[in-house]
Amino acid sequence: MNLLKIGDLKLKHRTVLAPMASLTDIVFRRTVDEIGGIGLMVTELISAEGLRRKQRRTLEMTRTFDFKTPQFIQLFGSEPEAFAEASEFIENETSFSGIDINMGCPARKVVKKGAGSALLLDPPEAGKICRAVRKAVSLPLTVKIRLGYESENLHEVLNVLISEGVDAVTIHFRLKSDYYSGDARWEFAEGLKDKFDTVLIGNGDIKSPDDAREKFELVDGIMIGRAAIKNPFIFSEIAGDPPGMDGKMEVAGRIMELIEEYYPPVLRLQRIKAFTKYLTAGRPHSKKIKHEIYRSHSFEEVRSLFEIIFN
Repeated sequence: MNLLKIGDLKLKHRTVLAPMASLTDIVFRRTVDEIGGIGLMVTELISAEGLRRKQRRTLEMTRTFDFKTPQFIQLFGSEPEAFAEASEFIENETSFSGIDINMGCPARKVVKKGAGSALLLDPPEAGKICRAVRKAVSLPLTVKIRLGYESENLHEVLNVLISEGVDAVTIHFRLKSDYYSGDARWEFAEGLKDKFDTVLIGNGDIKSPDDAREKFELVDGIMIGRAAIKNPFIFSEIAGDPPGMDGKMEVAGRIMELIEEYYPPVLRLQRIKAFTKYLTAGRPHSKKIKHEIYRSHSFEEVRSLFEIIFN
């Protein structure tokens, strides 16, 4: 299997952890890094304007660790100047390996600010943002998009992004209006590598090593989101590497340890509840267990429930 190269960065594997709000925080990324078998990880989406203004909560989201796997920060916003200043901060003040621009998020609170998938409606403006970042920093630059907003304009957007010098584009093969429903439309990947001279990473409905192997025939790399939260071992399974952890109980325990390490007591219960849906998936009586965890009043109470679940 060929290795993936983004700019000057050579990745050991052709797999990428997708950015997911409230999920791909430092706790989950460190867990996946310890399991191994993955090429690249992307943070949850971070406000370019918040980073430009050095807002405390935004800066906390840029915390990093001594990682084995390269990590990119994903920025969202609508102002080229904010992206440029935030990117300069990332290059000069952090150890992140690159920058990813979010042009695909369908969340209303993001779109109404002219950010995320709203940028697909205005490819020239999307190009201005890429140009500002490319001019400001030398770090590898990637962009995450969808097929379009309410109608497909994939080729138009790709042409603009490539002309502005991005190093790779990740395509979630759904429209913004699809949100996460229906099947990802991978038929749009057919022939893309022959038409566009850039690294193309595909995203959407990759749930198993077999899915991954099939999609590797269409794109240069693959990005996995929800399936990775459900099964953090999926990357090592795709790579055929022995994982650095043994089973979901160890993963759940490690996540709880890291929540205690990185978050103050007042935030710990909220953080573990964010992972509950996925950590309990496939367990007997998972619906009942989830409700018990969501009704919990303390982090220690959730810890006890997890010990019961996995023993």
